[in-house]
Order: sequence, then structure tokens, then C-alpha cells
Amino acid sequence: MRKNILAIAFILCVFGLLVMNRVDVGPQVEARVSRSRTYLTYKTYAENHVFRRGETVRTGKGEFVELLIGESVRVNLDELTNLKLESLSKQNVRIGFGHGRILVNVNNGGNLEVDTPTAEHRVTGRASFIGYDFKHQTSVIPLFLESTGSIQTTIPLLNQTFEVTGPITITDVNPPVVVETKFNEKTDPRKEFYLWAEGK
Repeated sequence: MRKNILAIAFILCVFGLLVMNRVDVGPQVEARVSRSRTYLTYKTYAENHVFRRGETVRTGKGEFVELLIGESVRVNLDELTNLKLESLSKQNVRIGFGHGRILVNVNNGGNLEVDTPTAEHRVTGRASFIGYDFKHQTSVIPLFLESTGSIQTTIPLLNQTFEVTGPITITDVNPPVVVETKFNEKTDPRKEFYLWAEGK
């Protein structure tokens, strides 16, 4: 009987250690609101509000929010935008982008993965993502000089990985369709957001 109890205790300890190892994500970075702006009477998030891994960030009508993730990743959210903080691991910062518009800026050796409905994007430098959930489309827009950033896009359903060098739109259906598009942040109908994101 005693041997059985020791064996069961040993198995439970090993199982517990395996589960803890699977759940442990290593060193985490902090995600916090660095600034926001709203036309409403109150802000959804106060400055320095801290988010945890797994939380969803949403903006309301007329609201802009800037997240600082760690030391080197800034994510600006336009109005009526949502994203989920999938991973805040120091080695793998990953956000799930649903709909709306974001502007990301990754510098100082930082890393960011933006997951959209049918693709994964590894970003360095400055880029914008626009999600049209009603059209089932996502636009991926590099806004960096070629030597200062990159977007590596993987579309698992097509078994393709490629470098995004100009604006594209991905139709999020099966199979996904990728087409080139045009974008100019100075003439875009949401240029107010881009000016705010740049601090102007």
C-alpha cells in the first residue's frame, strides 16, 4: 500500500512539473497605456493602465490609445479597434488583431508578431494593419524605409511565407487571396489617427 501511495505521489509530482513547464512563459514584458485621447467625457483606460497576457484592448468611438509593450514596441489603436495580447513573453510579443486600425512601431531590436484571421506577420520597423471584418479583409501596410524594417508574412492555409514590400490586402477566406493595394497615410480618410500616433 505504501509503495502505491509513493508511486502515485511521484507520478503526480512529475505531471505537475510538466504542466507548470508548459504554462510557464518565461520573463514577461509589461503592456501599458502610454497615452490616449478621446472626445468622450471619460477615457476607457487611464494612462499607465497595465494589461496582462490574454486581455483584450478595445477603443470606443472617437478614442485613440497608445500601448507601450516592453521597451521597444508601440501599438497605436484607432477608434473602434480591438486586439488581444496573446503573448507578452520577452522573446515573443504577439497580438491578435481583430478589426479596426493599428499602427505599430518596433525598434531597438524588439520583436512583434501580429496575428490576423488567416496570416501571421513578424514586424520590425513601422507598419499599419487595417481589419475590415465585415469584408473579411486585412490590409498590411509597411510604412518604413527598406533598410529600417521588415514584415515577414506567413499564410498557413497557402503554405507560403513572403516579405511584404508594399501595401497588400488579404481576403480572409479559405483559401486566402493576396492582392496589392495603394495607401497614403497623408491622404487617408483616417489621417487624423496617423498624425496623432506620430505625436503631431
